[in-house]
Amino acid sequence: MTPQERQGWFIVGCLFVAMLLVFGSGYDTTPTFLPALLKTFGWSRAKTSFIPSLLALSLGICVIPVGWLLDRVEAKFVMLAGTIAAGGAFLLASHAHSFAEMAAAYLLLGIGIAAGTVMPAAFVVANWFGARRGLAMGITSAGTTTGGMLMNPVAAKVIGAHGLRAAYFVLAVPIFAIVVPLVMLTVRSRPPGAHRMTVAEAGARLEGFETAAALRTRSFWMIVIAQFCFALAATGVLIHFNQYLIDLHYSAALAATAVSVSFGITTAGKVLMGLFADRITARIALAVSFAIQAIALVLALGAAHPWLMAMFVLTFGATFAVPLMLIPLLIAESMGLRRFGSISGITAVANTIGAALGPIVSGWIFDFAHSYTLAFEAYIAIYILGAIAAWACRPYSLEREITFGAPAAAEA
Repeated sequence: MTPQERQGWFIVGCLFVAMLLVFGSGYDTTPTFLPALLKTFGWSRAKTSFIPSLLALSLGICVIPVGWLLDRVEAKFVMLAGTIAAGGAFLLASHAHSFAEMAAAYLLLGIGIAAGTVMPAAFVVANWFGARRGLAMGITSAGTTTGGMLMNPVAAKVIGAHGLRAAYFVLAVPIFAIVVPLVMLTVRSRPPGAHRMTVAEAGARLEGFETAAALRTRSFWMIVIAQFCFALAATGVLIHFNQYLIDLHYSAALAATAVSVSFGITTAGKVLMGLFADRITARIALAVSFAIQAIALVLALGAAHPWLMAMFVLTFGATFAVPLMLIPLLIAESMGLRRFGSISGITAVANTIGAALGPIVSGWIFDFAHSYTLAFEAYIAIYILGAIAAWACRPYSLEREITFGAPAAAEA
């Protein structure tokens, strides 16, 4: 292994930790915090669901400027700003006493996650790795669900012992103590070979579509559809996961354990799917992951039976967050790397809309029907649509040939 390869894998390890402590603590603990917010403030489920929806909304609004920045400045500085914002958001939430204050905290948290986790991490990995990009992306992205596996029990324990606000404070501490210095010392946009060029100059030399050209391709719009389907269904289920099991008369402790186990399973799933994508393309891997999620929700409809609940947890956990790492791989595979940051930011708008709607849709349906059944049935159909969209994507060379007819046209 060359020194550059060792440095690349060391960066992957550091990004894994950042994803664990920022995304894992920030977004993935919402299933644990949702029942606590309901109990503490007495809001309706639809109103409480606006909290994670606001998080998703601010996260998504920020991904476009974050993607633009990544094509122009060092990823280190973008991630530093994001991690500091995320830590500050937890501190703000620990002092919130109203819906407006809690909403402001989650809006800031979304900004922090957007700038500090998935997109900049995917950008760095895409630029440092080629043949083993899927494995590197899988390991990096596994940090989010490892965080969900570890931090949900931490949050639940602190909430039970010391209350909601103490849990938010506890989650803030490692962000400032560990993530901020780690990012400052290790993260770099690209390998050192381009040290005499700016980030923008280095990016312009890479193969891939310019942003305007990407908008004219079929694959771009299929990625947009896949982003929306994933975010709508995944957040609609995940945010209400804990409460759904409680409604089925499982204990709160067992429900929290089920959420943690799901995150743990998908951590392994991301690594395996990354290897899978390296061998048979991200397009096929993403389509398969959507199909598995549809099967999981069929099992969820019978989760009142303990053995079906266990099968649901195992199947749902296998791939529910896998698209977080497969979609960046698919963008690199179908769009190239030249404007990876900008294109990722634009396609993530669909993710934003879906993630903002998912929790609210589930809350509205429950408040209307007093059951999550209709929501889960709708999400099964949405996952099937996502699988079709993923399958319809094409590799960059084929997309360039079919859409533009000649390689030169793609660069126009």
